[in-house]
This record gives sequence, structure tokens and C-alpha cells, in this order.
Amino acid sequence: MAGVLAADPTLASFGQDPLWITLVKAVMLFLFLALGVVFGVWFERKLISRMQNRYGPNRAGKFGLLQSVADAIKMGLKEDLFPNTVDRVLYLLAPIIMVVPAFLAFSIVPFGPMV
Repeated sequence: MAGVLAADPTLASFGQDPLWITLVKAVMLFLFLALGVVFGVWFERKLISRMQNRYGPNRAGKFGLLQSVADAIKMGLKEDLFPNTVDRVLYLLAPIIMVVPAFLAFSIVPFGPMV
């Protein structure tokens, strides 16, 4: 009895998780990707500031970790100008239209058949 192995998962094993587990996985994936971008930008700014012999981001949060968040908020609230010939709805939805497929690309990564 000690050598009994579980059956290998098949395609039918996937997609049987409850909704709450799927939502937790989606939120965790979103947080991982968002924090990866924040730390990537922070690391790049720190590295470039060392190359240029200056301090780099060090005012917003501990070690300047919130500088990327502050930059994102500033960019989002910077201007409310619309070009004359633009479709307003599409102009506002364009950033969402670009970000959603980037995150959906990670939705096909299997995290195992069951939790």
C-alpha cells in the first residue's frame, strides 16, 4: 500500500475549482504582476541613478518604493484634455483595452488541477 500513486490529472481535471478559489488565484496573479512592475521600475530607477551618481527615488515611502505608485497616480490625474477629433469613450477605454490582454495572457498558465 505504500507505493500507491494518485492518478495523473487529465484535461477534465482542470476548471473544477470553486469560484472563490478562482477569484483568489486571479487576485494573486494580478498582485504579483502589478508588484513586479512596481519593483522593476524601482530597481531600474535605482540602478540608473547609481550610474549617474545621484540619489534616485528616495522620498516617497521607505527606500523610495512608493515612487512608482506616486508616478502612476500623477499620470492618471495629470490632465483632463481631450483632442478635438477623438472618440471620448474609446479615448478613456484605451488604457484598459491595452492592459486587459496583457493580464489575460497569464490566465492560461496552469497552477495545478486542484487546490
